Amino acid sequence: MKLEKISKLALYSCIGLGVVCFALFFLVDYNNMDFDGVHVSPALTNVILILMYLLLFVTAGLTIWSLIRGAMINSGNTGPSPTGIAGGRVALITWSIVIVALIIGLVLGLGEEPYTTNSGVTTSGGMVTVVDMWIWTIYILSVVAIAAVVVSMTGYLSKSATPKA
Repeated sequence: MKLEKISKLALYSCIGLGVVCFALFFLVDYNNMDFDGVHVSPALTNVILILMYLLLFVTAGLTIWSLIRGAMINSGNTGPSPTGIAGGRVALITWSIVIVALIIGLVLGLGEEPYTTNSGVTTSGGMVTVVDMWIWTIYILSVVAIAAVVVSMTGYLSKSATPKA
């Protein structure tokens, strides 16, 4: 199997798994009332949590594998990139955007109050701030990713990277 086919298969599998899990979450006993009769406690919340942890670990593992593989493949290359795209510059811009997004998220989440659930479990204000930071970071990076896909679909970067004859 070619790498592109494996990549497409993995992408479609993740999308399909996500759609099935979210469909189950919303369709199976979603309006399950909590012990107080006021708050809703969906029956399959654990399915969504397990899916998110699974996707987090798979993504982290694939990121580490890609970094190691890329370093091994490019360890002897000193010439220009055959695609014309400066990989070092792209990596620097990507890490800069992630760090800036984390800082913006932290600033927007500062000063959160502790959160106490109906069952009496309390989460510290610092942890609520961290969660808010990651939520804002995900929003920012999602917008950047959508913009990158749109720019990529236009073909502008690949046209400008192609050497003129």
